[in-house]
Amino acid sequence: MMRFLIALEQTERGFSVQVPDLAIVTWGKNIAEAKLAASEAIQANLDTYQEIGKKIPIPKPVSCHLENPDFADSLFAYVDMFEESERIAA
Repeated sequence: MMRFLIALEQTERGFSVQVPDLAIVTWGKNIAEAKLAASEAIQANLDTYQEIGKKIPIPKPVSCHLENPDFADSLFAYVDMFEESERIAA
């Protein structure tokens, strides 16, 4: 399992969400949708890394992002991503 920090910020249309360790930006109408969008974007990103044979960036400690002024007004959460062998088939 890998855990990625996400930064959520309320906007007029919902919540923008960034995944700082993977340079991903997406959004959702509410926090649950924003987290789901982040999970889907992270999975697509991880799949691409695997397809091209590149190593997945190691997530930085949360303290690195808390000190970043770009995230001063953000709400932080984590998204857990599971290896293919850890995923449960639906």
